[in-house]
Amino acid sequence: MKIAQVIGSCAPGGAEVFVKDLIKQLKFLGHDVELWVMIRAKDKSLVNEQTLDFEKSFVSELNRYDIPVKFLNKRLHKDWIKTTRNLKKQYYRFKPQIVHSHLESVTFHVVKALSSKTNIVQTIHSSVIHYPFLQKMYLQKSISSYVAISNKVRSILINSLNLKPKKIATIYNGIDLNKFKINRKNNSEVKKIISIGRLTKAKDYPNLFKALDILIPKLNNQNIPLPSVDIVGTGEIEQELKALTKKMNLDNIVSFLGVRQDIPELLKESDIYIMSSEWEGLSISLIEALASGIPIVATNAGSNNEVIENNVSGIIVPIKNPEALAEGIYNLIIDKDLRERLSKEAVKRSELFSIENCAKKHVEMYKELISYSR
Repeated sequence: MKIAQVIGSCAPGGAEVFVKDLIKQLKFLGHDVELWVMIRAKDKSLVNEQTLDFEKSFVSELNRYDIPVKFLNKRLHKDWIKTTRNLKKQYYRFKPQIVHSHLESVTFHVVKALSSKTNIVQTIHSSVIHYPFLQKMYLQKSISSYVAISNKVRSILINSLNLKPKKIATIYNGIDLNKFKINRKNNSEVKKIISIGRLTKAKDYPNLFKALDILIPKLNNQNIPLPSVDIVGTGEIEQELKALTKKMNLDNIVSFLGVRQDIPELLKESDIYIMSSEWEGLSISLIEALASGIPIVATNAGSNNEVIENNVSGIIVPIKNPEALAEGIYNLIIDKDLRERLSKEAVKRSELFSIENCAKKHVEMYKELISYSR
């Protein structure tokens, strides 16, 4: 089967990492796969050396598996005519049976470029539909199937876009679990907390900072050592967040590590994982934390409660509730037995999110679409 996966860029992000792992697994299953990328990282509005290095590593990894990566255009939003033309060229050169888009704005260009007879698949990676009018009036009639990354996203697609359930395949995101199988030792003391994600408003890092502001006096009063807090990622509000930590006198414990490519090692070295998001899709970084066995406190944003069973494989707290987030972190800090129990259950839970299962379900969906189109 010939499959083209289409993404906006190879910049750091959970969806991008997921697509890379999916393509590799599809290749392993014997399919002919290419990645088409709308723009290079250097043409995005926010870019640094870490982002460029990430893209270079991303492309090199796929090339090692003999998976072609085709960049379609520079400055996507300024030259959509050229983007459309290049998409058509790649389509008629490769002749894929499936074209699978992973971003709403990308899908617009795919639909614009290709025939209505093409099997176009779109994955919705967020619990927020960014362009509902565009979806209803233009994209729906050209998309053969939607992939919802969770049951919550499936419900949103049905209720917000009035999609027929039979047009939606629910497939959880997957990761390469082998990368995160580590022999974790739960320290008697919590020395390091970690949070991983793009530095955007959706991740609600101010919620985490407010929780820390509540937690610190409580720990000090009990003579419990303060753990350090590492934040991994980059994004448009990075400077704003750094200024906020300084204003709140948290810059002595909070460190911004930028984009990192050694996530398994960072998780292994940390004692607690925090996700403070206001909204999410199905977070790859949360699944990675689950697989590594690190004790987790996460908000109930997006599909987080489909990843974690509350008080079984992690702790779930309400969004925008720093008091509850602080309490969850505190309970993990003071209770080593709780950390060990959640750690063991997290590893078991992560088996639901293997890239192998995810890829097989995608293949089943692709084959069904092809059989209908014959």
